[in-house]
Amino acid sequence: LTPPCPADRWSQEDMLTLLECMRNNLPSNDGSKFKTTESHLDWEKVAFKDFSGEMCKMKWMEISNEVRKFRTLTELIMDAEEHVKNPYKGKKLK
Repeated sequence: LTPPCPADRWSQEDMLTLLECMRNNLPSNDGSKFKTTESHLDWEKVAFKDFSGEMCKMKWMEISNEVRKFRTLTELIMDAEEHVKNPYKGKKLK
């Protein structure tokens, strides 16, 4: 058996921690488009455990692709937390 690649090591708890770390690093007056705020985020401050800033950024990109994005990053993180907790909610089952 080969060990899973780092991208596979993200547990639900880790993903929620990522979103919490992101929220803690948002400006208090977050009213910008999410892409603007996202581009100014210091990913090294978001990093936790053995997940680097770059790994956190890549995981965020993956999670954020699953949620709608026409809101502030603060609002988007809240939706992303709900998606991580219940990834099947809102998906059409065939």
